[in-house]
Amino acid sequence: MLDFVDMTSMARYLFSPNTLPLTNLLMKSNKKALETLFSFQGMQVGADVNQFQLIAGMGEVNGVAIQQLVIDPVSINLTVVGDFADLSNAYEALRKFLTGIDSKRRMENPKLYTTTYQTQSSVKLAIPYERLVAPEFMNFLRSKTDVLRPDDSSAAEIYLSNLSFQVRYIPSTDVYSLVPKVLTIEPRAGSDPKENTYYVLTPTDSDTHRLLVEEFEKAMSGVK
Repeated sequence: MLDFVDMTSMARYLFSPNTLPLTNLLMKSNKKALETLFSFQGMQVGADVNQFQLIAGMGEVNGVAIQQLVIDPVSINLTVVGDFADLSNAYEALRKFLTGIDSKRRMENPKLYTTTYQTQSSVKLAIPYERLVAPEFMNFLRSKTDVLRPDDSSAAEIYLSNLSFQVRYIPSTDVYSLVPKVLTIEPRAGSDPKENTYYVLTPTDSDTHRLLVEEFEKAMSGVK
């Protein structure tokens, strides 16, 4: 079984307008209560496209480490250290808090349009980095190291560094749109090339993230 480390889970919860009680949340007493509940190191109110948003970073709730929380009039963007279960735990705590500060209790049964996810992690795979690109391409590059040297007293080596793809979404509704996401699988920066440690970012929840990486390793290893 693969050992995923440094996993971070992100989600954007997109709601129908007038679902989130942002006006209530911006009240000083409620901001303070949220800051206390999540042990946030800092919170600020910003403006994005003439809309107010609450921005908080580095906190903790129910044993889950929060990296960032951004709430605007129609969405909640939440990033936690951990997997989907940790993300869901933190979101549920936030949902209950938002329900409690709203006399209409709109977040008790929120009008949620959709939720999009991103998960990132580091993982060791039984795949050399060079397998990610055509061998003809790597051979060509390595045959040109002489012309890439800055001077005669220096040598040049070529290693794969970054490899990302963009995932675009075709909308099935005109109510909302989804921005493209990044899919990345590349050598982890600063790692020993011999260890085959990868940085992976997928536009999925952590369960799907794990499954994709496991299937990727099997496919690249020729395992059926």
